[in-house]
Amino acid sequence: MVSQFSIGSKMVLKKSYLFASVITVLVIAWVLSGQFGTAEVETEEAAAAHTTVGSSLPHVQAKVFTAKTKTTEVLIRGKTEAVRKVQVRTEADGAVVRTPFEKGANVKEGDILCELSLNARDARMAEAEALMRQRWLEFDASQKLAAKGHRSETQVASARAAYDAARAQVKQREVELANTRITAPFDGIYESRQVEAGDYMRVGDACATLIDLDPFLVVGQVSEIEVSAFHMGDPGTAILVTGEVVRGTIRFVGKSADDATRTFRVELEVPNENHKLRDGVTAQISVPSRKVMAHLIPPSVLTLNDDGVVGVRTLNNNKEVQFEAITILDDGATGIWVGGLTEQVSIITSGQEFVTSGQKVDVSYEPTAEAKL
Repeated sequence: MVSQFSIGSKMVLKKSYLFASVITVLVIAWVLSGQFGTAEVETEEAAAAHTTVGSSLPHVQAKVFTAKTKTTEVLIRGKTEAVRKVQVRTEADGAVVRTPFEKGANVKEGDILCELSLNARDARMAEAEALMRQRWLEFDASQKLAAKGHRSETQVASARAAYDAARAQVKQREVELANTRITAPFDGIYESRQVEAGDYMRVGDACATLIDLDPFLVVGQVSEIEVSAFHMGDPGTAILVTGEVVRGTIRFVGKSADDATRTFRVELEVPNENHKLRDGVTAQISVPSRKVMAHLIPPSVLTLNDDGVVGVRTLNNNKEVQFEAITILDDGATGIWVGGLTEQVSIITSGQEFVTSGQKVDVSYEPTAEAKL
């Protein structure tokens, strides 16, 4: 008896679940049918709004657009780069006794960046100068004695050679002394210092990093397909990620492609008199490429056909709708530059969503105005 009741309870429970599921499906279907009905009504109302009173033809607005000359641009991503960035290194050994400049300072060519201790270099210099004076006296005396016939030409030549050797040794000591003063090779910014007073430097060690900030470079890599659009001396513009806009000229176009990327290096040289530009900032280089005939149209007239192709709906001489695929060339504050259309074309500016290709329409034209380049 208990078993029969349990079975009966389960059957009632299953029927309850089934009934609830059916009710849920019916409610969802009713809600969806209401939405679809509303959408159909809204579509019919919109279509009616674009139909001229007293006419069965849908009404649209159109405007005649005339092609203008447009200079296309090639865009490449790149970064700013100092025209010269070097680590100034020592040519002598010794302890650092002075580093006159702080990081970020402006330095002139010849300014001392690091100075090393002289050690015995000044003493060796004094010794070399004394020897040179002695050799000069000996050479001078040989010349005077030879004039009186008391010295041979060989003896005079030997004295001259000894004097020349002493002079060369003095020159060598001068160079050694000069190497204790590591100087700036050009005007620039003292970017970083690699040593401090008290450090010991060996030949080849870096003293400081110096950057030449004017002029500056914006460099990028361009594909082998687009490299032919770049020529040395051409004007160019760079937009930095910081928002700065700089203009200059192309100073270098690579002749050899990078083995890994198959791209070519392009350098845009720009002025930087105020030293505001920084090394390594992301930028976009824009260089004029070629002139084409294009139309400047508002973005609102763009549409898609059944295949998902971007284009515009136009009108022929019989006021029949046509779909014209376009190529977007550039965009700006006043509209979008597109190619692929005839020189003069009537583009539907309002109502294009409610008409299809081949359909005849009633049209009213907007006044035309010259598009600004």
